[in-house]
Amino acid sequence: MSRYRRAAEPGQVAPPLREWVAELRAWANRFGREPAARKAALLRECGRSTLSDPETLLAYHDCLLFLLAYPESPGLHAAAQRELIRVAAGARVMLEAGPARTRARLANSGVAWAPMTIAFGYDIARWLAIEHPRHAEIDSFDENGASLADLLRHALPAMEFELLSGEAAPEEFLREASSGHRGTRLQWLIAQIEGLPCSDNLREYLFDSLKAFIRISPGATALSRTFVRGPGGRTYYHRGELKRSVDPQALMSRPLAPPRTLTRTQRRHVLDAGRAMLASLGRETDALAAAEPEGVEYHMLGRGVGIALYTMAPGRRLPLDSHVGFMLFKNSLPVGYGGAWPFLGTAKVGVNVFAPYRGGESAYLFCQVLRVYCQRFGIQHFIAEPSQFGGGNREGLESGAFWFYYRLGFRPVNAALAALAAAEYQRMRDTSGYRAPLPVLRRFTRSDIELRLGPSAPILAPCDPADLSLAVSAWIAKRFHGNRGKAVAAATRIATQALGGGETSAWPDPERAAFQSYCLILCRIPDLARWPAADRARAIAVARAKGGSEFRYYDLLRRHARLQAALRELATRDT
Repeated sequence: MSRYRRAAEPGQVAPPLREWVAELRAWANRFGREPAARKAALLRECGRSTLSDPETLLAYHDCLLFLLAYPESPGLHAAAQRELIRVAAGARVMLEAGPARTRARLANSGVAWAPMTIAFGYDIARWLAIEHPRHAEIDSFDENGASLADLLRHALPAMEFELLSGEAAPEEFLREASSGHRGTRLQWLIAQIEGLPCSDNLREYLFDSLKAFIRISPGATALSRTFVRGPGGRTYYHRGELKRSVDPQALMSRPLAPPRTLTRTQRRHVLDAGRAMLASLGRETDALAAAEPEGVEYHMLGRGVGIALYTMAPGRRLPLDSHVGFMLFKNSLPVGYGGAWPFLGTAKVGVNVFAPYRGGESAYLFCQVLRVYCQRFGIQHFIAEPSQFGGGNREGLESGAFWFYYRLGFRPVNAALAALAAAEYQRMRDTSGYRAPLPVLRRFTRSDIELRLGPSAPILAPCDPADLSLAVSAWIAKRFHGNRGKAVAAATRIATQALGGGETSAWPDPERAAFQSYCLILCRIPDLARWPAADRARAIAVARAKGGSEFRYYDLLRRHARLQAALRELATRDT
C-alpha cells in the first residue's frame, strides 16, 4: 500500500488545500523517486486549488520557498516557481479585496504585496528613500519620539519661524513642511537630515530619536521575501538526501576558494538583497545597514550555497575589531543571516536560519559560515553567547537550540555546566524520547559556549577589545584628567615618532582618523620604537587599513605577530 494519500478520484471530494500543503511540506525535504513523484503530484493538486485563506497561503508560500532552495529536478523547480508567482497574485487579491482580518494577517508577513510598517533606523530609511522611493513612505511617529520641529529647526531657514513655532502633530508638521516637494515625505525628511552639519553617527541618533514608522509597500519587488534573490548561478539539484550530519573540523579544514569577482553593480546587488530580506521581516543589523558596496565579499561554497560578507563603512566601524555581517544564500534565495566579531583568532558568532528553510541543511550551512570566518579572518576559537541558544528567549529553549550548537562541538565555557551538558547529552542518546527539561536548558544560558578548532595545542586566551578600550579610558583619565582632545594629540605624536612615520596630511580622511584612533593603543607599547623597521611600517599599514578596507585590515593584522602579541600584553597588563 502506498505510504501517502492518493489524489481524489472522479466524483470524490478533494482534501482542502491546507491538507495538500501540509503533506507537501512533509515531503519537501525528502528525495528520491517516490518523493519526487509525490511532490510533483502535490504541486499539481495545489495548483488546481483556490487560495482562499491567508494562513494556508502563507504556509504554501513558505513551502514553495523551501522547494526552490532545495530543488530535486528542473521540473519541480519550475513548478514551484510558477506556483510562487500564483501565490503572490493571490496575496494581492486578498490584500486589495479581502476582509480586514485577512489583510491584517498578511500585513508584516514579508510576502509580495503585503505592507510592512516598522521603525527602521536611519541607514535603512535612507536606503529605502534612495533605492525604493515608490515603495516606502513615512507612516506615523511614536508619541514618545523627539519633536520633529525642534530637530528640523537646525535644517530649515530661520525665516520659517511661524512653521517651526507651531504645535502641530509630527505628521501634520511633516506634511506642511514638505509641501511642494516632488518626492515622498520620507525622501524630504532624509534630505533635511542629510543637510544637518554633523556626522552620520549623529544623524543616525537624531533620526532614531524621532521614532518614525516607515511603511513599505513592496508590490512584486525584491522588497518581499517572495522575490528577493541574491547572485545568480547554476542551480544545484539535490539528487540524494540532505546532509544531516556534518564533521565541522573536516569541513572547516577544506581550503576556501578566493571570493567571487564582482563588479560594483554586483556588489550593490548583494548588499541590496541582504537589506531587502531583513527589511521584509522588519529586521536590520548594523553590519548591513551601515555597509557599503566596497565592503562586500561573496564566497561560493558548493551545493548551491553562497555567503555574502558585509563590513561597515569607515567612520561607522569599531576601532579594533569589527562587526562583519553575513547573509546565507541557497540557490540564490536568502536562507539565513547573522554576524561575527573577529579579533586576534577569536570571534563571537551568531546565526539565524529563516523559518521556511528549517528542516533543510542548517548544520551544514552554519559550518560553512564557520569555515568562511575561520579561513578569511584566521579564527580558531568561536564563542556563542546565551542569546543564541535561548537566553531570554523561551522559544530558543524549547527548540533545543543549545543542542544544535552542542552537536557541532560547542561546549559551555563554565566547567560545571560543561559536565552537566555532557551528562544530559549522554542521557538523551541512551534514553529514547528523553529531552532535557527547560530548567536544565535554562541553566546552560548562564555561560557562553565555545568551539575550539585545530590541533590540541593550547589556544591563546581571547583578547577582548573591551579590555583595551577600558585601558585607554584609564590612561586618559590618569594622564590627561579626561581631556580626550589632548590625549589623542599626545598619543598620535608619541606613536608617530616611535613608528618613524612621516606626514599624514596626504592620507584619505578615514585612514588618518583610523590611524589617530589606533595611536591611543600603539603609544602604550613600551618598546614600539625598538621594533624592526619592517614591523613598524606594517603597524602603520594595519592602523591605516582600519579606515580603508576591513578585509585588508584583517589580512595585515593576522600576519603581524609582533603587534598581536603587544595587544594581548596590553589587554592583560592594563586590566
